[in-house]
Amino acid sequence: MRLKNASASLIYLTLALLPGLPVDAASLPEIRYRLFKDSQADVEADLRELATRGDSASQMLLADRLAASPDAGRVQEAVELYKRSFDDGLGQLNALTGLARLSERNPRYRNQNQAFFKHAIGLYSHERDFNTLSSTLEVFLAYPQEFQGEEVTRLINLYDQACVENCFSLSYRAALAELRGQYAQAESYYRRAMLDDARAVDRYYRFLGERQEEVFRAYAKTLETRIPNLPVDVVQSIGNHLSSLSGENDPSVLLWLDNAIARGSESALVTKASYMMSFADSYGYEDTLALIDRIEASQSQQGRALRASAYMVRNWRILDPHKAYDIIRGLLAEGYQNANLNLGELYSMGGLDEVDQLKAIETYERLADQGSASAFYRIATIYGRGRGICNDKIRAYAYAKIAVDYGELGAIKYLNELQAEISPADISAALQARVNIMKQVKVQL
Repeated sequence: MRLKNASASLIYLTLALLPGLPVDAASLPEIRYRLFKDSQADVEADLRELATRGDSASQMLLADRLAASPDAGRVQEAVELYKRSFDDGLGQLNALTGLARLSERNPRYRNQNQAFFKHAIGLYSHERDFNTLSSTLEVFLAYPQEFQGEEVTRLINLYDQACVENCFSLSYRAALAELRGQYAQAESYYRRAMLDDARAVDRYYRFLGERQEEVFRAYAKTLETRIPNLPVDVVQSIGNHLSSLSGENDPSVLLWLDNAIARGSESALVTKASYMMSFADSYGYEDTLALIDRIEASQSQQGRALRASAYMVRNWRILDPHKAYDIIRGLLAEGYQNANLNLGELYSMGGLDEVDQLKAIETYERLADQGSASAFYRIATIYGRGRGICNDKIRAYAYAKIAVDYGELGAIKYLNELQAEISPADISAALQARVNIMKQVKVQL
């Protein structure tokens, strides 16, 4: 026993003497175990330590966590980490899955990484094992143009034979059917895929186009009795999409969100708080502030940004634009750039002085330069609904189209509304205006 203890002490001392290897640095298995116990555990510093040493698995896990951030700088860092983790096919093949999913939901990253993926999928055999099959099919969802339909059919069939759990073949088949113009079949696949795959919820929502309001809501209604048995990320996603549809308060939105919240979804908490503020006549500020308290306990900056929004709700007794401004200034001082959304809202409502639409647009543009879909959407609403100099439906359509391209759910419905209000010639002018706008911002699609 003494010899074993002496050996352990010698190993510990040797590790302590190695440069750049802190003795208290967590290993990747330790980090994974901490995340298993608490998915919100703060493991970023330890992951960065391992990633810096070139550990490809740690680079991929760090990228997964950064990719979910609302901060464009952290997402861009995730892109580079995924590429380093893949290491020209010598590292983690699954890094292609993470980067493909990120690229699929944002045209900026999809265009930015197209050449990388075109090169990457030529570095390995697509049918070598289940790992290569699933990673390749994830790339197909983001870049269908890089594949032949016959190959995709073969890969899906092999995937079906090999997959045991968490299988997404219906999503792959839906995307392939849509690509081939087989729309009835695609819709059938998407509806079935939604029962297991949250990404299919968004793909189906977009697939419906102008039918979203009627068809998506009706299909979600048929699933209400199955909510307890659906995966929590599916429940949350359906709730999010329903919340973006509602022109008036729809109690079924909270039916979905409350189930996701009860099962631990913090994102659903944020969506619910925002939804209740959007329909302030139907919901009280006390319940909304209670939700914000819960959010702030784990997501301080996002919680405070929501609190600032609550202080700007006109028909709540807690209306206090100056208190909102104090919170916003504090967040901006901390570097929380999304607080510019609150600041733009404050200028737009005239909370500090007169309504200043141009100042609101200027504020939103700070985030638009970083690729914020919400910022483009808010600029669109000012041009579409504002008075005087800012009333410009063509520019509204142009900005709404960019917001849709960047993945803003609410902008999809708004874009459809604008399309019904302006002529085909105006739409052509708006699409050209979109091109000119994108030339002026720092971030390009």
